[in-house]
Amino acid sequence: MDVSSEPVSGRGRVVSFTINHQAWAPGLVVPFVIAIVELVEQTGLRFLSNIVNCDPDDVLIGMEVVVVFEQIEDVWLPLFEAAQ
Repeated sequence: MDVSSEPVSGRGRVVSFTINHQAWAPGLVVPFVIAIVELVEQTGLRFLSNIVNCDPDDVLIGMEVVVVFEQIEDVWLPLFEAAQ
């Protein structure tokens, strides 16, 4: 198998999601969405991440999303929001 890093657009589609109403950690704002996002560049290339900047009730299977990054200390987390 030939594996290498390749730049990607950061665009994808929601293939599955859950709306969580339990604050599993202090400071966690509920409800929040955890989704599986498939990137447009490759079928099967998927991220497990949060959908942000969107009402959880507006998230749909097939919804187009784009990556946004959130910095927590020295780590940048890839999150997704609805595409414009």
